[in-house]
Amino acid sequence: MPRTPDLVGTHVGRPESPEAELLVQEAIGRALSLLLTKKGLYQKVELDLEYLHNHLNAQKLNSFEALTAEFSKRPWVPVSLDVAKENRQRAEFFCGVGDSPLGTPSDGLKLAFGLPPLKLYCDHCKDEHSFSSVTAMWWDGLTDAYPKIGLKTQQLFCLTYQCVNCKQCHTTALINREGLRLTLAGRSKRLPIDAPKVIPKELQPIIRDAKSAASENDIPAAFYHARTFLEHYMKICLKLPLSLRITGDDLGARYNASLDNRMTSGMPSLPALYASSSENMHSRTGSEDDFAKLLEAIEGHLNAKELFLRYRTET
Repeated sequence: MPRTPDLVGTHVGRPESPEAELLVQEAIGRALSLLLTKKGLYQKVELDLEYLHNHLNAQKLNSFEALTAEFSKRPWVPVSLDVAKENRQRAEFFCGVGDSPLGTPSDGLKLAFGLPPLKLYCDHCKDEHSFSSVTAMWWDGLTDAYPKIGLKTQQLFCLTYQCVNCKQCHTTALINREGLRLTLAGRSKRLPIDAPKVIPKELQPIIRDAKSAASENDIPAAFYHARTFLEHYMKICLKLPLSLRITGDDLGARYNASLDNRMTSGMPSLPALYASSSENMHSRTGSEDDFAKLLEAIEGHLNAKELFLRYRTET
């Protein structure tokens, strides 16, 4: 993550600074990278200040709680590191942000931080490439709404990234900051969702929808899509029309009966996975981790079945 001492600017003359500011800069960079490369809309990431905690302990400084409260209140200023300084200054002028004046309390000092590079899919290159920040806008001073300075200061950041390889593809994200929490409030392009190669091509969109729902924390919808996949897959294997009305128990029994007896022991059962998906969907239970384990079991069943059928044919 970017460590940018020149961005710290005015800081308190104290044993903790400027190292405390640098460690929080890095923590913000890690949180943004996770949020923009792995999370879906409305997902939240809390700053992980473990490195700050460890540093203070090593220096025998008992100020972690006080500094945590301070950085939760201080205004943050995102900076695009890969643009010319005059463009940075224009952004600061437009957003009404400069360095903190002398005499500003420690919890009122602006903390500038460098925006991290990201690994994202480029629509133009048709592959993953590094993206760098080219525009960072924030609403401080432009309206009465932001910033809301308090114990958990609220700010709104609009960040635009550009593909380093082609410089043709851009993606923009809207980030809401509340204290030490960052929320992905909007993005111009959805993250591409991959489906395991073992999933039949015609059913991959269902799995992608399931994973997309999970990435946006709509876990009941994720289980719904997973159950739909299981229903379609078992019907296709049994050469049944997708429109056929049949209970899950009946469908599962027919599917198990179609398998070699050696495949029904010691491997994930699709009928059992269908039942658990239904339970989690209807009762609105189950976690993101439960959903991940369900997908892993589905993939395991399909991989085992493919391997079994291949060697059974060869022998």
